[in-house]
Amino acid sequence: LILAGPELPAQHWCAMECYTWFAVGGRIEDVEVAIVGADAENVGAVVSAFDAFHVMYSLSDGDSAAQRQLMAATELAGIAEFNATLRELMPRVKEAADRLGSVGSAS
Repeated sequence: LILAGPELPAQHWCAMECYTWFAVGGRIEDVEVAIVGADAENVGAVVSAFDAFHVMYSLSDGDSAAQRQLMAATELAGIAEFNATLRELMPRVKEAADRLGSVGSAS
């Protein structure tokens, strides 16, 4: 289960957790995404954030030892591979947005 807000893909640590799950054998079929904050603006922001994901735009916590290790791990994974892996979540994010859209239109 990924609880997705618009800031999730922008946080390097959160993006790394998603990448790592796939890297150790996680499958997209086993992913469920729930968008936090169901108003239309927030849902759109979440979809846009995942759609535009690139690790170079991820926010870090400064120049700490942990951040340097996180960057080294990302470089080992390969920037293109890291980005492609996170973008694999896009269909699940869109499904979550669609579910919220149908719930909102049913009221």
